Amino acid sequence: MALSDPVSDVSTTLPSVRQVVLVPFRRRTYGVILYLALAFPLGIGYFVGTVVGLSLGISLSVLLIGLPILAATLGGVVVVAAAERVVARRLLGADIPAPSWGLSEASRLRDQVLTVLTNPVLWGSLIFVLSKLAIGVAAFTVIVVVLSVGLSLLGAPLYYDMPGTSVGVFLPEPIQRELSLVVPWEQFEVGISFIVRLTSWEVSTLPGALLLSVLGVFVLLLGMNIITAGGWICARWAELTLSPGKTVR
Repeated sequence: MALSDPVSDVSTTLPSVRQVVLVPFRRRTYGVILYLALAFPLGIGYFVGTVVGLSLGISLSVLLIGLPILAATLGGVVVVAAAERVVARRLLGADIPAPSWGLSEASRLRDQVLTVLTNPVLWGSLIFVLSKLAIGVAAFTVIVVVLSVGLSLLGAPLYYDMPGTSVGVFLPEPIQRELSLVVPWEQFEVGISFIVRLTSWEVSTLPGALLLSVLGVFVLLLGMNIITAGGWICARWAELTLSPGKTVR
């Protein structure tokens, strides 16, 4: 029986150089960016609405007023989860089938309520809705950093020589470090030592600005690949939480 080669198995899962380079030219990439950009404002709304509804519902359940609040909150979670399934399918390519609530098997209202409350889909949806804020914060940070840094570097040739504009890397003071390696050899010590000094660098010529522009292309390319990787993680998370019991790819 032949054994599988772990190196070849890993290579089939890693993206090729062509796939990495073509990421900015794929429609799915911008679907992922849209999904992650919307995650932050949606996550705030989901988290606040869910936490407030659950808190009020649980605290007022003794007076029976909280029961309708709890029902409305959980119903809102179900509706939000249904919309998120559609969005994850369209923008992330997630494979999320419609859940089965098993209501047809329960004839009485009490049995239907218990069926819904004990269904893993409900609690998976609740976990997803509450986690949307954390996903949104991380996605918003990455997108802002990638776009602001990448686009500012890419457009350096357009504004590097504008009056009152300084383009480059500016340090409050030079950074100097001495690196050395000493190896004992019999009665002697053989070593090498050199000094690394980092100072501010201001771009004042077109070649320097073009160099920054090339660096901006690299930053945008790397950032878009990181964003698409985040979209892949979000798709798997949506598959895991919005359709519990399904085997995640």
